[in-house]
Amino acid sequence: MKIIFTANVLWDIYIFRYGVIKALKDKGNEIIVVAPKDKRIDFEKELGIRHIPIDLNMRGMNPVEDLKLMLQLTKIYKKEKPDMVFHYTIKPNIYGSIACKIAGVPSIAVLTGLGYSFVAGGTIAKVAKAMYRFALKFPKEVWVLNSDDKKELVENRIVKADKIFVLPGEGINLERFKKLNIPKDKSKKTVLMIARAFRDKGFYEYVESARIVKETYPDVEFQFLGALGGEGVNGIDEITMSRYVEEGTLTYLGHRKDVPRIIDLSTMVVLPSYREGISKVLMEAASMEKPIVATDVTGCREIVEDGKNGYLVPPKDVSALAKAIIKILNLDEKELEEMGRYGREKMEKEFDEKIIIEIYEEKLWS
Repeated sequence: MKIIFTANVLWDIYIFRYGVIKALKDKGNEIIVVAPKDKRIDFEKELGIRHIPIDLNMRGMNPVEDLKLMLQLTKIYKKEKPDMVFHYTIKPNIYGSIACKIAGVPSIAVLTGLGYSFVAGGTIAKVAKAMYRFALKFPKEVWVLNSDDKKELVENRIVKADKIFVLPGEGINLERFKKLNIPKDKSKKTVLMIARAFRDKGFYEYVESARIVKETYPDVEFQFLGALGGEGVNGIDEITMSRYVEEGTLTYLGHRKDVPRIIDLSTMVVLPSYREGISKVLMEAASMEKPIVATDVTGCREIVEDGKNGYLVPPKDVSALAKAIIKILNLDEKELEEMGRYGREKMEKEFDEKIIIEIYEEKLWS
């Protein structure tokens, strides 16, 4: 089969779908990735997979630019005639689904999270829902990563229930993300957040909790790893990040390829997100036997069992977040190891990448 994976960020295809893509390629399928250019990854050089670059503006809704995107995708799909197209992220899901309909090729829309447009509410949410309602008529199926997102789509009359499939996350590579046992100074405590620098990932709550914790534990280092979100209403730009670094609140690690090493060196991983699909970061942390602090929201609570492999706190509650971080800082070595082991076992039972690969293969040949 010829299978296309389309998303708004090429790096995300690599990070989140590498296992699926490699498994499908190894079985003799032709894989093509469609996304804007990205200096961080060369699919053709590293994986032998063809990359077709597109122009896509992730910010806002510009009718002219969005129409150009739809025409670009239509042209690609008509030329390539794929057996299936998988779309990820809001613009590919909307304009790519329409493009597939025009080109006469089958597609599946994968909603890895309903995102800021749904969380924010107001006019943005209304427009996004209306566009989804129209575009999601065309894919063969609509996949979501949790039952709450399915309920939201059905209740808002965006997609009928019988067209929605709940994919149990995007899977975790248990071989890549496992305890590394890198020698470390056990007296050094490090709190790590991995995400794109967006408001709705809980960035500001993370900053404020760091300030609270540092009042009592001044030597604890709060790290942030991930790309900047830019100047939009939801994004954190370079100036803002630099301010927190200069005042000593955060250590900004930027974009890194050695994520397993950074996780292994941390004491815990924190994600105060407002909503997720299923958090890949939390799966990686749990798989590497790290305690987790996360918000009690869709996409996080599926990974964290409160008191077992970490703690859940209410969203936007800085005080509760700080208290949970301090709880883990005060655990002894044995308690940290017990939490870590429980998280690893949970990932092995519920979120092994092999489960997700089997689902993709089953759906493609059904």
